Amino acid sequence: MAKPAVRVLLVDDDEDERVIVGDLLRTACDRFELTWRRTYEQGLAAILAEECDVCLVDYRLGERSGLDLLAEVAAKPSHPQVILLTGEGDREVDVTAAKAGAADYLLKGELTAPMLERSIRYAMERGRTLKALREARELAQLNLARSAFVAAMSHEIRTPMNAILGMADMLWDSRLDTDQRQYVEVLRRAGAGLLLLINDILDLSKIEAGHLELERVEFDLEEVVDQAIELTAVKARAKGLVLLSHFSPGLVTSLMGDPSRLRQILINLLGNAVKFTSSGEVVLTVKDHESGQIEFSVSDTGIGIPSDKLETIFNDFTQADASTTRRYGGTGLGLGISRRLVKAMGGCLTVTSSEGQGSTFRFAAQFDPAPPSTRKVRAVPGDLRGKRALLIDDNATNCFILQETLQAWGLESDAFCLPMEALARLPEAMAGKRPYSLVLIDSSMPGMDGFEGAAEIQRIAGSIPIVMLTSEARLGDIARRVKGGLSGYAVKPVTRAHLLRLVCDALGKREAVERNPAGSADRSKPNRVTPARILVAEDSPDNRLLVEVFLKDSPHRLTFEEDGQAAVDRFASSRFDLVLMDIQMPVMDGLAATRAIRALERERGSRAIPIIALTAHASLQDMERSAHAGCNAHLSKPISKLDLLSAIARYGAVETSRGMALT
Repeated sequence: MAKPAVRVLLVDDDEDERVIVGDLLRTACDRFELTWRRTYEQGLAAILAEECDVCLVDYRLGERSGLDLLAEVAAKPSHPQVILLTGEGDREVDVTAAKAGAADYLLKGELTAPMLERSIRYAMERGRTLKALREARELAQLNLARSAFVAAMSHEIRTPMNAILGMADMLWDSRLDTDQRQYVEVLRRAGAGLLLLINDILDLSKIEAGHLELERVEFDLEEVVDQAIELTAVKARAKGLVLLSHFSPGLVTSLMGDPSRLRQILINLLGNAVKFTSSGEVVLTVKDHESGQIEFSVSDTGIGIPSDKLETIFNDFTQADASTTRRYGGTGLGLGISRRLVKAMGGCLTVTSSEGQGSTFRFAAQFDPAPPSTRKVRAVPGDLRGKRALLIDDNATNCFILQETLQAWGLESDAFCLPMEALARLPEAMAGKRPYSLVLIDSSMPGMDGFEGAAEIQRIAGSIPIVMLTSEARLGDIARRVKGGLSGYAVKPVTRAHLLRLVCDALGKREAVERNPAGSADRSKPNRVTPARILVAEDSPDNRLLVEVFLKDSPHRLTFEEDGQAAVDRFASSRFDLVLMDIQMPVMDGLAATRAIRALERERGSRAIPIIALTAHASLQDMERSAHAGCNAHLSKPISKLDLLSAIARYGAVETSRGMALT
């Protein structure tokens, strides 16, 4: 295919120059098309009409200057590149032309065909480069404006959402009849769904703008996985699905990285698996990857994904089938955000699937081991080793995971999918040299339920400890457990830490505790709420009421102010143990108010009172700004009652315990 012609415009009042330039262009290349304009006005009109790709402008255009034309052209957002021609060499004019935006400056008397061709090609390349830079700058400005808009909207939505969800939680904990409880449940579910959408859109905006930053803190991988499983368990249980997590033996679980983002990825993948699975199981597997990273996979027995949709599902606002948006719900943002987060962690999120046979989402991420001096160690009693356990569960995957987990703790086990098979083998096993010390039994199995099976086991093996694991807590199960003399009872999914406690309790070896080498507090003593004087700076009447309702049953004394300046004035004239500081307020914002309070403390030489930021801004940068201003903690709205009470207990109790009793 022939390359398109290069349109060259010559603006010069001398017709002889038109002939000379035309000859040079024809000599240089047959792709140049020359257009001539004699006057300043004609040249400007041709340029504004976009009749050229490159413009050659004479320095002197009668009474006008080529520099003036250059200035007019350069002021336009998109314009052709201008090469200035002059009959006399003047260094000052050369510098002036370059500063005004000329692509080049050529002397007419020294002009040759190769020189003119090089100058035109350079001017065109310069034009393409400047255009790309301009478009990149405009895109960056657009992304910045969009991020600012999304952040502002997030703040404006989160502020009322804080009151809505908080009051819904308080209603849920009150005395309600059946209809009222159903209404409140709908309110809470819809509010939680809206909050999830807000978070997804905010994350997408931050990622596209390049503002996503990962934390690097110490965390326990088991705890993160357990939290993701627990948050998905309710929906899995409602659909009758088996939800399991499996850690490969010997996996290091005390790590450095961003636990919040990892939890977000796992919740997205588990939530999708549960959503698109109507029966069967969902399994989260965690193991070492050959690259030295940690590999996570979420497998399900759901509807599967067509082969031609395996990549498009990662596009924003996209699902495998448009009809699934109506049937299954969701925005189609979760997988796209998860893939970007995984990439930020040094990995890649992929999927394998077959229609009607389920899917497996898999990724590996880079985490460093935590320093040995700060690692949490979950101690397992040494005398568990060598003991034998009997496992009865009709789900083969669950049996395999239980066996591997018990083996890691030193227990041997035999697994049976059918209770009748286990009962047939039990007399011989109990009469042998190494009888079973413990039984773990599922509550719902074909042919015989768990309680019936437990009764038969007790008839054969006497008072052997039995722990029942159930997929659904049914009415009357607790009474049947007590009547049946079971040693333990738990609703699946059961975390490894919970399972260890159940096993140790059943065997009378509950000295297994999680400990920190650096030392830990004695948690055997009941928590005592220490009264605190709390200054609350919040401009929203609804959120002020919410804080008051959250703390109505506590011994804390609350003082409310509606703007930052009023909060600073009140702090200066009163004594407080803790400050709850909203960030966006009239008169003086929360960050400025925090800095003013810190300055007042330094001026007085007094100790720093803890300040907790309560804000609808939820990004890492917002947390850093709060900390830089002097806040001790940052709670993002909507704030739960438990989170608020925990923060007050952590910071308020520290201060009041120093001898500042309420008066």
